[in-house]
Amino acid sequence: MRIGILGGTFNPVHSAHVQMARIARDEAALDRVLLVVAADPPHKRVEGEVPADERYKMVSMAVENEDGVDASDIELKRGGKSYTLLTLRELHAQYPEAELLLIVGSDMLSDLPNWYQPEEVLKLAGVLCVPRIGLNQNDAQTAIELKKRYGARVTILSGRADMISSTEVREKLEAGQSVAGLLPEAVEQVCYESGAYFPADVRALQEQCRAALSEKRYSHVAGTMRAAAMLAGLWKQDPVRARTAALLHDCAKCLDPVTQEVLSGDDTGVSAVYHAFAGAVLAKTEYGVTDEQILRAIRLHTTGDAGMTDFDATIYAADLIEPTRVFSCVGEYRKRAALGPDAFMRYALKRVARFIGRSEKALHPATRRAMEHYDRKQSDKKKMEGSH
Repeated sequence: MRIGILGGTFNPVHSAHVQMARIARDEAALDRVLLVVAADPPHKRVEGEVPADERYKMVSMAVENEDGVDASDIELKRGGKSYTLLTLRELHAQYPEAELLLIVGSDMLSDLPNWYQPEEVLKLAGVLCVPRIGLNQNDAQTAIELKKRYGARVTILSGRADMISSTEVREKLEAGQSVAGLLPEAVEQVCYESGAYFPADVRALQEQCRAALSEKRYSHVAGTMRAAAMLAGLWKQDPVRARTAALLHDCAKCLDPVTQEVLSGDDTGVSAVYHAFAGAVLAKTEYGVTDEQILRAIRLHTTGDAGMTDFDATIYAADLIEPTRVFSCVGEYRKRAALGPDAFMRYALKRVARFIGRSEKALHPATRRAMEHYDRKQSDKKKMEGSH
């Protein structure tokens, strides 16, 4: 039996970690790959002090559908400093007939001499090196030097993993920027739901909002935050403001209908939009938001209105296309985001209006005004282009 061991703090686990496990499994014909989560890494602190059990949960999610790849909590159960040597000894005792192989990237290969008792580590395990795309290190020369010094058995694999770092992911999450593609889907969602890598003030708002919403609604809110981060980058909007607006856009959704109506101040009788108007009120009075740009985006996220800004459109669109949405035409909405806020809103508003018309429900006057607003913008743009 050939067992690959990919260790790390996984803070958080990212897509390149999963790529490394797949490459090693397939190229080296491994029977099993273990992603071993460090409880207390000896050479560095865990940034943000994210508990080991949370990091282990994320790793389990990341490899849930990967054949022959599993998360391992062996170091969590053992406690103390997470020395690789101790883990290898424990695995060797569990699987005395197995061949153990450490899976490392190019950067970690050159760092092996700095590990705790590297000569003993390299007696117990061979090494599989997965090069990283864009990182040009002389892996072959490093392998030769490790063999001379420790008798190490190093294999340089041909597959390459993306150059992603957990530090980069944490910094982007902290700043409200999108991490789409950098994390496995389930891990990205749980990072947004937990807020583990967000600033403390955002986490406080999250906990307050989570307490006010159902589990399903809060999951939608986290998805909307993800979509808002992506759209803020695409449409050049403020990602920090977009995160707050997305977080609180549905903060009134689980209030009883009468309270929603009273807070909304709306007298149209279109009850489906009350939560948006009420949400802007709650965001100010209960969550302490004073930024009028954020409050306006929350208010307009369901109806739109005349004079909508690109920021307003960002939150409207994020609510519609967020990744937990599964309605039949959501894929088309997601494609339209690439066309820009004006084209997206013209398409989305008209499609929503058609849907409401078929259901024989009333279209809110603000939505009519929003449609007219974007039609005028398109007409003015064509006139401007024609004059040149």
